[in-house]
Amino acid sequence: MPTALLPLQETSGDAGAQYAVVAVNNDGLRATADAVLCAAGLAPVHARDEYEALRAISELDVVLGIIDADMLASARPEQFRRLRQEPSVAGLPVILLSGDAELDIERMVQLSITHFVGGNVEGTDLANRVSLILAGTRATRRRKIAAARLRDKARAVSAALRGTNDPQQMAALAVQGLGETFGACHVRIETFPDERVPELTAAWSLADDAAGLPSLPLAEAKTLSTSLCERDDILRVEDHSSPDDPDRAVFPAGAPAQLRTSVFAPLAHGDQVLGYVWIAGTAGARRWSRTELSLIQHVCGNLAHCLVQGHVITAQREVLSRLRELDQAKTDFVATVNHELRTPLTSITGYLELILDGSGGEIPPHMRKMLEIVGRNATRLDQLISDLLTISRTDAHAGLAVEELDLGELLETVAASLAPAAAASEITLQLGPVPAPLLVDGDKAQLEQVFTNLLSNAVKFTLPGGTVDVLSAVVSTDAGAQVRVQVADSGIGIPEADIPKLFRRFFRASNATAAAIPGTGLGLAIVQDIVLQHGGELDIDSTVGCGTTVTVHIPAR
Repeated sequence: MPTALLPLQETSGDAGAQYAVVAVNNDGLRATADAVLCAAGLAPVHARDEYEALRAISELDVVLGIIDADMLASARPEQFRRLRQEPSVAGLPVILLSGDAELDIERMVQLSITHFVGGNVEGTDLANRVSLILAGTRATRRRKIAAARLRDKARAVSAALRGTNDPQQMAALAVQGLGETFGACHVRIETFPDERVPELTAAWSLADDAAGLPSLPLAEAKTLSTSLCERDDILRVEDHSSPDDPDRAVFPAGAPAQLRTSVFAPLAHGDQVLGYVWIAGTAGARRWSRTELSLIQHVCGNLAHCLVQGHVITAQREVLSRLRELDQAKTDFVATVNHELRTPLTSITGYLELILDGSGGEIPPHMRKMLEIVGRNATRLDQLISDLLTISRTDAHAGLAVEELDLGELLETVAASLAPAAAASEITLQLGPVPAPLLVDGDKAQLEQVFTNLLSNAVKFTLPGGTVDVLSAVVSTDAGAQVRVQVADSGIGIPEADIPKLFRRFFRASNATAAAIPGTGLGLAIVQDIVLQHGGELDIDSTVGCGTTVTVHIPAR
């Protein structure tokens, strides 16, 4: 039965129903339209004006509109403009029942009305017109649904490509996905020799035992791919067996005799051609739709991009793996060298101490001086071995033995251990007042090495009669409470140009080298690594001839 527009809630309950808006004033014409629509399987919805028509179109599945000349004539020009702006109305087929009235062509054009039934409207004429429109509408709807499903499948293929970084797996996913999505019999992918992608070949066939597509001649395939890439196009052959197919002669040689239809698309990244995709069928000729070709082109673009990215990532992983192997080899080498050097060095220093103690008899004064020089150099060599081992452990990211500790107590221990060396060089080593406690979370052994290196450097580069002051405090910063330790000396200082290079391994300040002050150039590099591992900061302020101040910040507990 025909349905009035109001209330729409009563008519919108049937999710599967399709509706036709009937804007007809004449009772007889409206009855004829209702009968024809009901016979065609549509539910008529009556509308008295364009507002009710628009409401029906927006709330119901309306596939057709019927209007008579009186309703068309009663509409105002501004109503036409509004109707013309509605997307749902713009594409809706409308039949004008003109009756005996003269056709208003201008208004028909404004409303995109291309169908009309004139004269005395008969059910047969209107039924034929409705049947014709519905057939076209339903065919269009089927095409849209099929295109939407095809787009979803193509998106799924692209998503699968982005889910892996292995180029060979990408190619395998692509050939299968393209074949199944577009109903092909065979798919083949080949890349050309290029440093940005690996040379690979992947093939898929609908039947497992079917002979796949052969490799195309490289020169011809590359020339065709380049030409298509420049035009941003792909090649389709709807029927290889038809001499009338315009693209048949363009296709490279090497297509099997049983092949009936093909799509050939370049794999391109930017303006560079990397390979090609060949989709083929043997069941018969095929008309490839514009939507299919566009989606194939889209998937090929995604595949080319993913192949380039995947090749880069794979190469990076191989380099990283090789670097790790080299790093482990270096660590093993340093550990071996440390052991092999320490063993004879321990023997040398042991026997040297026995000789200096007089265990082997009285030593002449000039011989003692020479042996003491040997001892000092043996000590330097032992320190160098220790520094190399520390650097190796840092590079290997050895974990910290973190515990709660008081930096004040640690500083007192370090200062006490270096006091004899400072006194021997006539240097005043002073430990300022230590706020109790200076609690931090850290590795005690490594932090002790930090301050031992800093204090020993201060003593070593300070002339007799100079001073070394160690100051500590808890300060508040943007990063929170931190323990600040400053080691200030009145030594020779550091040239301003050398300060940014101090943390490089084996680098030594130019004035230290000129003064022949011994050292390995590893101390500050080790100190910085340890401080950074503790989440701290290291800063150096120095003036040549006036001294150096090294400031260490470590997060307070």
